[in-house]
Amino acid sequence: MIRYILTSILILMIFMIIITIEGFLIKTLYLVNSVSNYAMVIINGTRRLLGIP
Repeated sequence: MIRYILTSILILMIFMIIITIEGFLIKTLYLVNSVSNYAMVIINGTRRLLGIP
């Protein structure tokens, strides 16, 4: 009985860790995506200002 409880707790902990890591990865990807989009906008704006096609 105790072993069963310990196993279930371990599985829950592993799930929590996986969910936390996934959330962190999704946040990081979203951040990188927004930063790269921002950089592209800046580059396009600069090129337009300088008249470079």
